[in-house]
Amino acid sequence: MEVVKKEQSDGGYVYLPRLPFKRALYPSFIVNFLSHSDILLVEQNSYWNIELWKAFFTKMLNQYPHDDDRSLLQDLKKSFQDYMGSNPQLIKKLKELLSKQRASMCSS
Repeated sequence: MEVVKKEQSDGGYVYLPRLPFKRALYPSFIVNFLSHSDILLVEQNSYWNIELWKAFFTKMLNQYPHDDDRSLLQDLKKSFQDYMGSNPQLIKKLKELLSKQRASMCSS
């Protein structure tokens, strides 16, 4: 992932990924474990929560020495847990994908 420094309206700056967050982009480590039908299911159910990932990368790329690391990580963890807990299908699909990953890694 390429990161760029963007100027804000208040004169400050923020680091962000160069490419915009798009639901259609699949990281290679995920694509390796998804079949075509899995990808369609992901698209149909909007598993890619753009705002969640945007907040994650913005906060992680712009951490300052005076910030409370533990609080930041707890907030991020809670946001991901809330998202996953909001839809039982997400948890079911994640367990299926992790099972596929485990089987693939153990067979090589």
